Amino acid sequence: MAKVKNKGVRVKKKGVTIKNATKILSDVPSEKCFWANNGWIIKNLQELPIALENMSNETFVYHVNGEKNDFARWINDVVGDKVLAKSIERAKKKEMMRVKIEKEIALLKR
Repeated sequence: MAKVKNKGVRVKKKGVTIKNATKILSDVPSEKCFWANNGWIIKNLQELPIALENMSNETFVYHVNGEKNDFARWINDVVGDKVLAKSIERAKKKEMMRVKIEKEIALLKR
C-alpha cells in the first residue's frame, strides 16, 4: 500500500504512521523481550521470522497451541502491532506465521 497523507500525518497502512512503524520495528525494552523456551531472546519484530525459521516444531508448539499464541500476544501487548497480532493469532504453522510477519515488516519499512 502506498503512503498517503491523512490529516497531515504520513500513513503507511491503516492506523500506522511513520513514527508508529519505527516504534513497531525497534527493539523492545530488555525486560519485555520474548524469551522462547529454547533459550532464544527476541528483541524486536524483525528477529521473530528468523527465530521462527530456525525454531524446532517442539518449541513452536510450546508457544502456539490450542490454548495460547504467545507470539501474537507479545506482538499485540509489547510490540504494539494489533493488526498483525490479530492476523497471526490463529496461525498454527510456523511457515504461515513467518510469511505474515515478513510481509508486515516489508509494509512497515516502505
